[in-house]
Amino acid sequence: MAKNNNKTKRKNRKKMDPVSRIILFISVIVFLGSGGYLVYKYFGEPLLEQMELSSYKKDYKSEEPSTADDGVWNNEEPKKEEERLEDGTLASFKVIRELNSDVVGWITIPNTQIDYPVVQAADNYFYLRHNINKEYNYSGCPFLDFRNSVKPGSGTRNFIIYGHHRRNGTMFAKLTNYNDIEFYKENPVIRFDTIYERSEWVVFSNFRATTSWATGTPFNYIQTDFKDDADYLKLIDEIKKRSLITTPVDIAADDQILLLSTCSYEKSNWRMVIAARRVRDGESKIDVSSAVMAFRPLMP
Repeated sequence: MAKNNNKTKRKNRKKMDPVSRIILFISVIVFLGSGGYLVYKYFGEPLLEQMELSSYKKDYKSEEPSTADDGVWNNEEPKKEEERLEDGTLASFKVIRELNSDVVGWITIPNTQIDYPVVQAADNYFYLRHNINKEYNYSGCPFLDFRNSVKPGSGTRNFIIYGHHRRNGTMFAKLTNYNDIEFYKENPVIRFDTIYERSEWVVFSNFRATTSWATGTPFNYIQTDFKDDADYLKLIDEIKKRSLITTPVDIAADDQILLLSTCSYEKSNWRMVIAARRVRDGESKIDVSSAVMAFRPLMP
């Protein structure tokens, strides 16, 4: 009798009505499809975007910034005269600007994958979610603040480049390398070339800021208009106060600075910002060997 009951139970377990089978089948397909989409969205798409941005390097011959030896950066090579187009822009940008006339420069950081074209739109929103081809893309494209101007003599003092911090390490994620003082000493100089001129910039600060009162006191580091030199130097002083590293790099009122801004995942709405001062004409040696981790930097 028990044997017959077991057979009946097995038969009941095997039975499944057609509707239930269809629902199960659809559920499995949806689950696999969703999983595949998420893998592509968070890993595949950013990596493809990274590869696409990097591919433009063959059209634009970017130059690697010189690394430092024992914290001392040397660059005694004279500047090269480069071919220019009729509008005064560098001929090396010709091909990529034919693809997208919004391209205004190129950012390169040694010993990272950050080696990208920089675009600029009429606002600070479009390229948050559009790639260099102006197609919707979650990774966006590194872009210059719309209030900045790369034209020589424009008077821009504070250049700001924004880029996403993807958790898979793409886009501006590797700015976190500057949390390591040894990395900083080996790579204190970065390159930001504009369509008009090539230039190098020495990093002097790595700080955190918030955009929300809920997670601290907001700091307007993206200020672009200044009443006078004192107002400009006040911003630089605030940037230094917040730096996680203390560096010997000096900044004067007639210097330009460059800020690379990305998300910081330490707290909601925080930003990680790398600040650099433009290498001055004739400045062939920069010594940052005395740089140390800062003691109690001002945090948001």
